[in-house]
Amino acid sequence: MFIELTVAFISSLAFAVVFNVPVRYLLLGALAGTFGWLIFRSLGGTNTAIFFASVGVGLLAEGGARMFRVPVLIIAVPGIIPLVPGAGAYSTMLALVKGDFIGALTIGTETLFAAGAIAVGIALATVPLRLVRKGGERHIRKTANTRITAINSPKR
Repeated sequence: MFIELTVAFISSLAFAVVFNVPVRYLLLGALAGTFGWLIFRSLGGTNTAIFFASVGVGLLAEGGARMFRVPVLIIAVPGIIPLVPGAGAYSTMLALVKGDFIGALTIGTETLFAAGAIAVGIALATVPLRLVRKGGERHIRKTANTRITAINSPKR
């Protein structure tokens, strides 16, 4: 398990460098990736585990972004790198090249579900926190009294 966490840390750190994350936030992005991988492996390595790991990475990214006053993507993108199903995408292409269309469909579907779990997990972690942000209350009050129906629209 220690070796896996070390590899997750190094891969997150390497991708953070590739994505031009500022030097002082490299460690935070790498730790987010390690944290996500720890959750993923602790829950069994299924698509559900990918979902909960991406929720954890999203919450960590939101908290770190607020604490250090940086954009959430600086922490979230390197954090999800260990969870990306690259081996599944490779296996899908390999099965297609070999002519195993049923196998490609099976592996490709699992890969798409894993990618969807990452997207939904990050969105579920970040969107509610952004709605609670300062100024969100004014936005809700402004739009609460607006009528959008065609019956109440002004006549031309």
